[in-house]
Amino acid sequence: MTLCNRNLAGLARLGKVLYLAITLVLVTGLSLPAGKALAIDEPDSVSLSGITIFSDLLTAGDFLAFVPYEITFGTNPSETIAETFIFRLISADGSTELGTVTAEPLYNSGYGSGVVSFYIESGMVSGTAYIFRVQQNPTLYPAPQYWDFVIGISNYSGATDQADALRVKVLDSAVTLTPEFGVALTATSESGATVLSVYGELYYLAVIPGLQIMSPELFSVQLENPDFTKRTWSTAFADTIRTRYAGTFIEDFFTGYAGLFSIDTSPAMNGIAVFLFIVVVLIAIWKFKATVLSSLLDGFAFLLLMMLMGIFSMIWAGFIAFISSAIIGGGILLFKRS
Repeated sequence: MTLCNRNLAGLARLGKVLYLAITLVLVTGLSLPAGKALAIDEPDSVSLSGITIFSDLLTAGDFLAFVPYEITFGTNPSETIAETFIFRLISADGSTELGTVTAEPLYNSGYGSGVVSFYIESGMVSGTAYIFRVQQNPTLYPAPQYWDFVIGISNYSGATDQADALRVKVLDSAVTLTPEFGVALTATSESGATVLSVYGELYYLAVIPGLQIMSPELFSVQLENPDFTKRTWSTAFADTIRTRYAGTFIEDFFTGYAGLFSIDTSPAMNGIAVFLFIVVVLIAIWKFKATVLSSLLDGFAFLLLMMLMGIFSMIWAGFIAFISSAIIGGGILLFKRS
């Protein structure tokens, strides 16, 4: 009986030890950060070709590198190219990293052909043999490789219109990538110009931030910088009309006419214009059988003519037009409801 109890006690202790060991393993495993598998195949090919450097796009002396790439695998990794490769811009002596970007994985996870870009606002020297490096991401490749591509003077665009040269480069790239991406990256605008399609805009705006400002002709809808300068108003035109007949026989005539009624010249001119307005309205009704509304419109047109000739006051013309439109509009609404 004593031996049996000892065996049972030993088994109980062994069970506790196994339980603690299993618990420790589970807790340790759950507490470790999740990671990706490090076993990724090497690429079949890595190349950069057709690199073009543009400048003076947004500010004087800025630097935009348009970098087409080709990275191919027999079977593409499950991770996107933004996770597996890093693109670096390095100084000519290889000692300083000037920029780092990842590729846009919008189509085909980024593998095959594509484009990356580097934009630097200042500090770059035209004609310098900068190094463009494609490097495997060390978090996924235990022994990361890299490939260097050195540019020369021929890679710098010498076009007078840098924005248009960039437009041509992007469209050429879009035509090249269209069959590989399986979607049309270009389209024709309403004016007949070749522009980026919706799919092309999505891709190249991600590749080149600010592209719509750098080269707006690439887009069917373009961004403009409107001029919000406050307009300066003056009475120069009104002064010219008011003094048009100063020192002429016409002013002398109206001055003499005004003297007959002991009034100023300007009211006399306004009175004659109103009299002629009434005459035009009556003739339109009596002679041409016009309606009241159409005859009044003819009369208003005549008053505007008198105003431009400097005979009728601009202030009175505006006042009469306002009152008349209110009366006519109210009458139309009244008769419509009745």
